Amino acid sequence: MLPVAGIGEKIMWGVVVLLVIGYLAGTWLNRQRSKALGQWLQEGLKALGGKPTWKWIGTMSSGAQATVSGAAKPFSQAEITYFLLTRELLPLWGVELLRGKRDMLVIRADLRGTPAHEIEVVPLRGALRRTLDKQAGDQPWEWQEGPAGLGLATRGSGHERIIAATRAFLDRYGQHVQRMSLRQRKPHLILFARLAGLEQAPAGDFLRAVGDVVGAGQPQN
Repeated sequence: MLPVAGIGEKIMWGVVVLLVIGYLAGTWLNRQRSKALGQWLQEGLKALGGKPTWKWIGTMSSGAQATVSGAAKPFSQAEITYFLLTRELLPLWGVELLRGKRDMLVIRADLRGTPAHEIEVVPLRGALRRTLDKQAGDQPWEWQEGPAGLGLATRGSGHERIIAATRAFLDRYGQHVQRMSLRQRKPHLILFARLAGLEQAPAGDFLRAVGDVVGAGQPQN
């Protein structure tokens, strides 16, 4: 006569079944999302010119990276990556959501010329701003309030043009921006943006708007 499973064993098997179902569903969901984001980004890369090459980040359900060489001015090359949450493992997905993580788009780019002006865009009140201030050295950052709870920091003088371009960019995309940094060391541009909602707009428009900010930071002839 076969032994009857106890309540603990039934619960254990129930949890196992839920995890397996969650894994299969999460994997399918991330693969579909990865395909959609890849198509969205591939269309937008036309705005940068150059030649893109692609690779998966680990697996298709984790994300992908496009590297653009020979990009049009003001860029020289760009590396654009999207990272997806771990939907395959429900407990980990829940932890990521509770910690404020979201699907992310990350841009790292080198420019054809060193920016004449540097700018930092981060949450106006937060640890990242405090870290930047501590690391500023002899030339402190000068902060002003921007859209969507963000702060804009510059140093030196003559940065009115890039401030105006950055504000125009943030008026449109600020709700998605986590950090934007234009600096004189490579990579010259670093941008972190939350993808939720951003993918509803054309990727080309977003990348051209980024290029407008970068262009405003270049030396004037």
